[in-house]
Amino acid sequence: MKTTRIPLNLFAPALCLLLLTAIPTQAQSQETLVNTLVAITLTDGTQIQGTILRQDKTHITIATSSGLEVKVPRDSIVSTRNIKSSNGALTRSDPNYSRLMFAPTGRPLRRGQGYWSNYYIFFPGITYGLTNQISMTAGLSVFPGLGLGDQLLSLAPKIALYQNDDFALSAGTLYMSISDEGGGGMAFLVGTKGSPDKSFTAGLGLGYINEKDEPVDFAAHPVILLGSNIRLSDSLALVSENWFITGENLGLDEQPIGIALRFFGKDLAVDLGAIIIGKVIKEGFPIPWLSAVYHFGD
Repeated sequence: MKTTRIPLNLFAPALCLLLLTAIPTQAQSQETLVNTLVAITLTDGTQIQGTILRQDKTHITIATSSGLEVKVPRDSIVSTRNIKSSNGALTRSDPNYSRLMFAPTGRPLRRGQGYWSNYYIFFPGITYGLTNQISMTAGLSVFPGLGLGDQLLSLAPKIALYQNDDFALSAGTLYMSISDEGGGGMAFLVGTKGSPDKSFTAGLGLGYINEKDEPVDFAAHPVILLGSNIRLSDSLALVSENWFITGENLGLDEQPIGIALRFFGKDLAVDLGAIIIGKVIKEGFPIPWLSAVYHFGD
């Protein structure tokens, strides 16, 4: 199989960002979370809501609305999210927490959870959490007038390598093909730091082509992903997804920059935004972005 040597210095900027995202912030979060209302999600998918009474390096103790004290081991916590109450109603959580606009975050789906997705109407798909660490995405385009064999098929497994309430690191691959002539895609490593309401994501991707009866051919240079998700209100978030293609001597005005507003309810999230490429804007308009996700499961 053909192999390509990739210069290490091309990885350095993104690897530094990924390492920075893993710096613990437990000491800071302990002070700010005490006496605040939170939603804690456990590794088995259970969610506990209540006010933090005290916490140490191994446990968080909260008081539920019924007056019970619950001592939660930190190693069983997937995420901790501050919540607010308005007339007794808790704020919604983002049902699309495992993705940016298109790229995955480092956070895995929990076992038994999933979502139906659709990009630009013609690219529907489904993602399902097989375990608390492993999820699978499958999609099939629905272009009118094309037979089943001429549609674009995509598969994207993802596995969580590490996760706690402040940081998650995952790896996976996206594979796409049309008919039986082979296909291609991208292998990736992605890390996310922060809460579901405010987080930063950095990742590395390496493209590949797998033509029929030919060995897999990997790209010589990686792609760097930088993204973020910032909660603006009870049902609105700002999402950014930016790709930097290395090794092609591209200027910043040739790199794709994505930004979108995410409108969401209990189970539905819709992203409206644009993909901005400087050279394209000089000759016209940004590329519009439209996607929707419907979450299901426990």
